[in-house]
Amino acid sequence: MIMKLFSLVVGSLQENCYILVNEKNEALVIDPGDEAEKIISFLQPYKVVGILVTHFHFDHVGALKQLENYYNLKANQQVKEFNYVVLKTPGHTMDSISFYFSNEKIMFVGDFIFLRGIGRTDLGGDNELMLASIKKTLEEIPDDTILYPGHGDWTTLKNEKDYLEEIIKKEKL
Repeated sequence: MIMKLFSLVVGSLQENCYILVNEKNEALVIDPGDEAEKIISFLQPYKVVGILVTHFHFDHVGALKQLENYYNLKANQQVKEFNYVVLKTPGHTMDSISFYFSNEKIMFVGDFIFLRGIGRTDLGGDNELMLASIKKTLEEIPDDTILYPGHGDWTTLKNEKDYLEEIIKKEKL
């Protein structure tokens, strides 16, 4: 499946709202953080079939209700038009999840992993769970997977591996 990926930076915290479009022009919205009108305007050429949310902090869901209402969709319903796996990656929040598209080798990680960083755990998260999520990701996800975080630039798991292994070695965040 050939897909196009777009990133809209929205809101005061510069959150990455991702739009994934398949060959049938069906779109999946990931983390609609703010500026619903901007997102809806961008989506006009596409048929929106799903909305995914990595976690429910305000900067990732600020436009969620408006998009759910506009497209008559509910967040985090399995979208059959796209092939992905939902991975539990708690730590930043207790309910943090990531979306892994194995065919494309891409993963939308919210505020779990950043370019040379990880999400903070002091806003409803947990250090132990963050460490466990990092370990599990390093064990189960291929190194050449591209990571798309909720803020900032994309990276690869390979690029972050040494950094993440160092965090695990220290066993504290």
